[in-house]
Amino acid sequence: MCLPVRQYPVRVPALTELLPETLSAWGNAPLWDREYVELRCIPSSHRETPSHAFQRLASFLPIFPGANVLDAGAGSGRHAVYLAARGCRVDAVDASGAACDLLRERLAACSELAGSVRVQRGVLSRGDLPEDTYDVILDSYVSCHLLSDDDRLNYLHALLSRLRRRGRLYTACMGIDDAYYRSHVLDAGPGPLVTADPLNRIRKLLQPRATFGTTLGDLAPTVVTTAASFRDAVAGRLYDRQVLGAVLHRR
Repeated sequence: MCLPVRQYPVRVPALTELLPETLSAWGNAPLWDREYVELRCIPSSHRETPSHAFQRLASFLPIFPGANVLDAGAGSGRHAVYLAARGCRVDAVDASGAACDLLRERLAACSELAGSVRVQRGVLSRGDLPEDTYDVILDSYVSCHLLSDDDRLNYLHALLSRLRRRGRLYTACMGIDDAYYRSHVLDAGPGPLVTADPLNRIRKLLQPRATFGTTLGDLAPTVVTTAASFRDAVAGRLYDRQVLGAVLHRR
């Protein structure tokens, strides 16, 4: 039986050591290490079940024994472990050493998954992706940390280029109607909005539900989109949350 993950003992960086909070959280390992080890503000940081949007869209992904999967920004591994348990071979990449250690500990407690997940610490960019190709690529709440929509779409385009024939890309982000993040937006307008979480300084690009699928459709053929709404607690207070998800395939 797989055991729950415990808090992994790594040194917590002081706030003064963090990269400037005015920058994207993309690749900011000290910022993410602090979130995973000490703050734990993001409810999903230590969850073991797949996200709401992923659960809705998993049936549209080619998940089968032997499928090659890239979990780009795997965090503590809730999707990587789920996919490995279904026979997939997973490359799990994350900038945070703390997140990688949590995933390795989870895998160590699941002997039946030995060798199914390759955990790598690193920052992926559109110019620096694995040489391998994949049946499934996951972008679960990751590209939203690129604060320019052009940068986000260029990155997703690069991920699409690493898909095998008939491969599919799963992408998910927070919607602008998410009650928690909406209360902390830094800009205004009908399009994507930048928010700054006051609890951990991590910024995100929120997407409008009305244009989310259309924008992605301009990038690649869209198989399906979803908007998942649910109640969730942040710092002990319940909020109405909104997650947008989509499955794409390369042209």
